[in-house]
Amino acid sequence: MKRPLSTLMVALMAFLAASTAHAQFMPKALWTLTVVVNVPNAVIYVDNQQLPGNQMKVPGGLHNVKVMADGYLAFNGPVNVTRDTTFPVNLQPARPVRPVAFPLSVNVNVPSAAVFVDGARIPASTVVMVAGGPHTVQVTAQGYQPYAATVNVTGPVAVNVPLALLGFSLSVNSNIPGAVVAVNDVPKGPVPYSEVLPPNTYTIRVSARGFVDYVATVSLDRPLVISAPLQPAVLPSTITFVIPQPYHDPDMRPEDPRSEVRIFVDEKLVNSRHEMERIPVLPGRHRVRVASGAFSVELGEMEFRPGISYVLELGMEVKVQAMKEGPGQRR
Repeated sequence: MKRPLSTLMVALMAFLAASTAHAQFMPKALWTLTVVVNVPNAVIYVDNQQLPGNQMKVPGGLHNVKVMADGYLAFNGPVNVTRDTTFPVNLQPARPVRPVAFPLSVNVNVPSAAVFVDGARIPASTVVMVAGGPHTVQVTAQGYQPYAATVNVTGPVAVNVPLALLGFSLSVNSNIPGAVVAVNDVPKGPVPYSEVLPPNTYTIRVSARGFVDYVATVSLDRPLVISAPLQPAVLPSTITFVIPQPYHDPDMRPEDPRSEVRIFVDEKLVNSRHEMERIPVLPGRHRVRVASGAFSVELGEMEFRPGISYVLELGMEVKVQAMKEGPGQRR
C-alpha cells in the first residue's frame, strides 16, 4: 500500500528536527591553545580574554589572539584550532635597534699574509668595523702554517697573529758551552740553538776555539735534535830544515836528484814534495834522520811538544888526523 507524499514529508521533517535537537544538546570538544611569545612578561588575550599564563582551553574553530609587551609592536591575529595547538608569536621592537659596531684589527708578523674576517679578505694590519658577537679570523701565507680562530667581539679587539714557519724544528747542542752553530755556513749563534726550517738538506757546523769542528749533513724531514760532541784539537809540531849558505854547493841544480834533502821521522819520509819548512809532526817522541845524496845523518830521538815549531840547522864538523906513513908501517 502506498503512502501519500504528504505523509513522507511530514516524517522527514520530524527526523531532521529530532537530529537538530540532539546536536544542540551534545557538548563540544575543547582543545588546549598554547601561545608562545619571544618576549618575556608579554600580556596575552584570546578572544579578548586575558590569559593568566599562556594556555587556554578553547573549542575548535577560529579564535583571535592578541599579544602586547612594552617596547614592542602589538600582535593581533586569528588562529584556527582543530586540535591541541601551539601558536608562536614573534613580537617586533617598536623601534629598530641599530647594531653596535666595534673596531677589529688583525696584526700579522708576515707582511705578505692574506687576512680574512668572516670569509672576506681585508688588508693586513688594518682596522675594520664589525658588529658585536663571534667572528672568524683566518690568516694564510706561503711557507707558513695557516691560522684560524673565532673571536668574540664585545668591544675594540686587536688580534696578534704570529705565523709559524711551515717546516720542522732543528735543535743543536754541544758539550762545550758557547760553541757556535752555523747552518749552511750561515752563523746562527751559540748553543743551545733551535729554529724551524723548511724541509731540506742542511750542513751543520759546530765550532769552539781549541776544539775540532763538528760537521754533519742532515735531511730535515722531521723534528731533529743534534748533540755535537767536540773533541780537543791536537796542534801539530813542525820541523824546518835549514842548510846554511856556506854549505850550499854552487854546482848543484834544483833538478839534480843529488840536491834533494829527505827527512825521515821514525823512518817515514815526511817531505815527499821536497819541502823544507813547517813540515807537520805529531807531538811526542820521535827519531829524526836527514839524508841527501851520499850522506845520511841520524839526529836521534827528539821530543816534540804540541804547537811548537822546531828548526833543524845543518852543521858539520871535520876531524883532522895527521898520520906518518912509511914502508911496512903506518902511524
